[in-house]
Amino acid sequence: MNTKKLMTLLLAVVLVLSLAACGAKGGDHMDGMDNEPKNAEEAAAMHKELTAQEAAILAENTALWEKVFMAADKGKIMMEDGKNYGDFLLDTVEAAKEQFTDKEYAWLKESATEISDIENRLTELEEK
Repeated sequence: MNTKKLMTLLLAVVLVLSLAACGAKGGDHMDGMDNEPKNAEEAAAMHKELTAQEAAILAENTALWEKVFMAADKGKIMMEDGKNYGDFLLDTVEAAKEQFTDKEYAWLKESATEISDIENRLTELEEK
């Protein structure tokens, strides 16, 4: 990923998160996981926020994620077994855990779990 694309992605994430922070009211949770959307506009905004969170996780340590993607089974279709992207990442990290230090493995597993949770929430939003 070249520097220009990375900077554009990071700028978009910062912009989305700053807009979400400005738009939050009193006791509202900003993680997008606890609140249920009341209408289509809120659902669309929550979808964008969750997608931005997922992108931020993937942008946090691109070199480490590149190692994960290089270790992925290119012959396997992710959606054929009904798993979401986060589950695919968890499986890939688990299969390639010998390539990572204990600290890297723990971070990747935690991050992939977060992505899986976000993907599950996105699926719920899309179904509603």
